[in-house]
Amino acid sequence: MKTYIGTKIVNAEPMEEVDFFVNVKKQELISGRDNRPGYLVVYEDGYQSWSPKETFERAYREVTDEEKKMIG
Repeated sequence: MKTYIGTKIVNAEPMEEVDFFVNVKKQELISGRDNRPGYLVVYEDGYQSWSPKETFERAYREVTDEEKKMIG
């Protein structure tokens, strides 16, 4: 297999896991689910997901104002 690096631009904000499932996905609280820190992630097509904090912060960094001007 070959190795690939992917890039994408997403919008995100800090959100705990339980808050994502209850308030965004409108699912009933699942007993025993950890309330881990993480991020609500919104992709270009509007799809919303939740990512654990460590996983998100390894994959993404905040876009600077100068970079926003370049991709604007």
